[in-house]
Amino acid sequence: MSKSSVVGVYANTNYGNEPCCLESPQKADTLTLKSDGTFSSGYYGNGTYKVSYGILTTEIDLTYEYEMGKAGHSTYFSNKIYEKPKIILNYDLNHYYEKVE
Repeated sequence: MSKSSVVGVYANTNYGNEPCCLESPQKADTLTLKSDGTFSSGYYGNGTYKVSYGILTTEIDLTYEYEMGKAGHSTYFSNKIYEKPKIILNYDLNHYYEKVE
């Protein structure tokens, strides 16, 4: 993935499975990744992100504030041919953000 393909708006719409992780939204949410390395989300609030571009895998680290201080969530992108890019929240439960813009 390239920087231009990472930036955009992602929607979490497949959240109906049994909750697995506290750091993953269990309701509809929109995540906006901005070109300046910041993001906004109804679930995470505002924060920063860092992308590590690899040959086979592109990873993303989100850092944000919550009531107990700073928190983070590390995951990766899925960018298969003929599919929109996805930020995987839980692979086994098919839980992800899908790029919509």
